[in-house]
Amino acid sequence: MKGRARSKINRIFDQPDYQAFLYDEVAKRLDDRLEGVLVNPRVVMASGFGNHCLRERFNSIENILTFDFAHSRLLRCRKKSGFRLPWQPQQTNICGDLSALPLASQSVDLVYSNLDLPFFFECGELVKALEEVFRILRPGGLFIFSSFGPDTLKEINSLESSSHFRICDHLDMHDLGDQLMGALFSDPVMEMENLELTYRNPLALLRDVKAHGSVVSARLEKLGLTGKDVLSSLTQQFGRADSCSVSLTAELVFGHAWRAPLKKSPKGRKVVEIKVQSG
Repeated sequence: MKGRARSKINRIFDQPDYQAFLYDEVAKRLDDRLEGVLVNPRVVMASGFGNHCLRERFNSIENILTFDFAHSRLLRCRKKSGFRLPWQPQQTNICGDLSALPLASQSVDLVYSNLDLPFFFECGELVKALEEVFRILRPGGLFIFSSFGPDTLKEINSLESSSHFRICDHLDMHDLGDQLMGALFSDPVMEMENLELTYRNPLALLRDVKAHGSVVSARLEKLGLTGKDVLSSLTQQFGRADSCSVSLTAELVFGHAWRAPLKKSPKGRKVVEIKVQSG
C-alpha cells in the first residue's frame, strides 16, 4: 500500500504543470497555529509538503531537516529553497519513512508535519509514526501537524458514480487526540476547519485527489470509455450546467502536542514515574 501511494505521488509531482495549492494553503494555516506557541527550536524537522515560514518565524533555528517519503516532492522543496546564505540555517533533505525515522533519539526540538499523517493512517502505521516522532523529540519538544478529517470529499460519496472511487478513511480529530495520548504526548490541542476546493474540471479533481491522500480506482486511471463516462457523470451530478468546474470539501484537522520536560526532584535528580496496573 505504502509503495503504491509513493509511486502515484512521485508520478504526479514529476509533472511540471502540477500546482500544489492545497499543500501550500494548509501549510499557511498551520503556520498561523505557531503564533502563540512558546518554543525556540534549534533543530527542526519539517515533514510533508508545502511552503512554510519556519525560518522566518524562528531565529533560533540552526538546522532544518526537510523530510518526505516521496522523492519528487523532496526535489521540489530543494529547488524552492535556492541558495543558502552563510548566516541562514543549514538545510538537510531526507527521503525516508515517518514510521522509521533515521534520526537519533531526542535530537529534534520541533517536528512540523503537513498533510502526511493521512498516508500512515491509511497504511495502518499511524501509531508507529507517532511513536517515532515522540522518540526523536527532545523533552520539552513540540509536535505540530495538519491532517484530514472524515468529512473530506464527502460530496463524492453521495454521487451515483461513487462506486468508481475508493476514498481513504480519515481519522476524527478526537480519535487522533487519543492516539497522541497513547503515544505519550502531553497536552494535545486539536481543532478543525473546512476548506472548499474548486477545480476547473473533474479530471483536475481526480489528479489532486490522488496527490492528497485519497485513492482513485484503476478503472479511472486508464480513462477509457468507462472513465470518460464517469467524468461526464461527475460534471452533471455536481449540478454545474453552465460550467465544468466542481467543488469539494476538505475537512482540515490541526493539532499540536508536547513531549513533556523531564521531571526533577528539589535536589536536581531525575524523577522516573512508574505506573502499576491493578488486577
